[in-house]
Amino acid sequence: MEFVKEWWFIIAFSVSALGGLYKMGKTLNETLLKLNYEIMRLSESLTESKSDRIKLHGRVDKVADRLDIHDVRISVLEDWRKAK
Repeated sequence: MEFVKEWWFIIAFSVSALGGLYKMGKTLNETLLKLNYEIMRLSESLTESKSDRIKLHGRVDKVADRLDIHDVRISVLEDWRKAK
């Protein structure tokens, strides 16, 4: 009984410190799980965005090719008109 009377402060401090560490660990774990989920969602979103960009670049290239063809036609017609 003498032991408890002399050491009660250290025992209480140790128990509360362990309880605080447990709560911090639990909160940290929950936060990391949420961050992990959000990072996975972001990764999926970036993958979808990459495929959309590839499609858009393909369409832009096709339109650019058509525009080049029209530019050539206009140049030919202008040269033909000047020749007359």
